[in-house]
Amino acid sequence: MKNVLLIAGLGERYYFDSFVKECKKRGKVKIFIFDPSCFPKELSISITMGREGQIDGFIDVLECEDEDTKRVRLSISDINIAWYLRDGIANRNKQENSIEDRFARNESRAMLQSLFSVLKCNWVNQKANIDLLASNKLYQQMIAGCCGLLTPKTLVSNDYGSVVSFSDPKEGLLLKSIGYIKLDDDRRFFLYSERFGHKELSVSSKAIQRCPVFCQEYVEKHYEYRIMVIGNRILSCRIDSQASEKTKTDWRHYDFGNVEHLQVELPKDVQQKLMSFMETIGLRYGAIDMIETPAKDFIFLEVNPSGQWGWIADIAGLPIPEAVAEMLESL
Repeated sequence: MKNVLLIAGLGERYYFDSFVKECKKRGKVKIFIFDPSCFPKELSISITMGREGQIDGFIDVLECEDEDTKRVRLSISDINIAWYLRDGIANRNKQENSIEDRFARNESRAMLQSLFSVLKCNWVNQKANIDLLASNKLYQQMIAGCCGLLTPKTLVSNDYGSVVSFSDPKEGLLLKSIGYIKLDDDRRFFLYSERFGHKELSVSSKAIQRCPVFCQEYVEKHYEYRIMVIGNRILSCRIDSQASEKTKTDWRHYDFGNVEHLQVELPKDVQQKLMSFMETIGLRYGAIDMIETPAKDFIFLEVNPSGQWGWIADIAGLPIPEAVAEMLESL
């Protein structure tokens, strides 16, 4: 039996409950949850290092049993696999703002970073890689290009002249946020990709100077794809986003009643390039977004190491929990 340390927030159990249940059913892997937002008040960690650099100690974790969890103490030497999924720290109590609280939070983050850096086990996704990829579409696209994948022409700038020159007089530009930001406390407002005309950009010098913009050429779409790469498996959902006005620019505006989501197999050469990309970028698990153009070119957009998957598993029948269990069993 392999022990898996899954670093994930309990407030988002929908990300991993299906994985845990599938692994429990198969009986070859046991998953223990460590929620960083519960540390240090509810969970304890103790690390020792010998004179020759050997690591020992324990970490308090939670074992999921149906809808309940029980706290157990896991020896660091018993951890076979670790996976940094989602940390849940955003849910911390905001009222803890004394000097002592801020110091404790900073020391706790530093301790976790140290622990994750010295764990001698197989990793699915490491925190250092996730931190490097977060809000870094340029880096992702550079690696994708080095692996033979096509990417949109891109400009990141707050220079008015550069943005207007980059804009196509007829097609305009597609603008995206560089990073993710929560715009309201209830998390009801999000920024999606939006298409802007050349004329509108031409009269927006103050706005462009005030805030850098992530600009891409507008790529004509035949289909869009949400692709789950899980170990050595690629599970792909084709999204007929052009069937609805709501989803033509960005499928995340969702119109499930009119937009078909279908499990398909990608061309072999695209699959090979995606596997090369994942190996180069240091991920074993990730959700990738791509476009298929009317000319049947496949264009890489980005990878999310913790991307949502439940809806495509349901609507397109992708066997994602099974693939995760197989990946963990093979490590």
